Amino acid sequence: MTHSTEEQNEPVGNQHGTSGQGAKGAALTVTVYAPRSPQPKTFQFRRQETVGEAAHAAAEAFGYEGGNPSFATEEQVVLDRNKPLAAAHVRDGDTLELVDVGGGV
Repeated sequence: MTHSTEEQNEPVGNQHGTSGQGAKGAALTVTVYAPRSPQPKTFQFRRQETVGEAAHAAAEAFGYEGGNPSFATEEQVVLDRNKPLAAAHVRDGDTLELVDVGGGV
């Protein structure tokens, strides 16, 4: 599982082990905004990683604890936490917002 963050050309922690780079294992690079952070962060996730797993990793990188993090699209559609990112139609280069499906993050 690959999680990396980058903020203004400075890498931020949250690195995990890597996986194969085949078509199903290829990484998606997305920009994530969080309600309490003025600056977005860039992440790389595996296409088959669930929305919930990826959102949890992003929430941790932004300093959030607990809750039920997910992502919302620029059209304000909240993604299903149980779906793989690819099945949720997340594409390389997308911009997502970190949200808490159980309340406000």
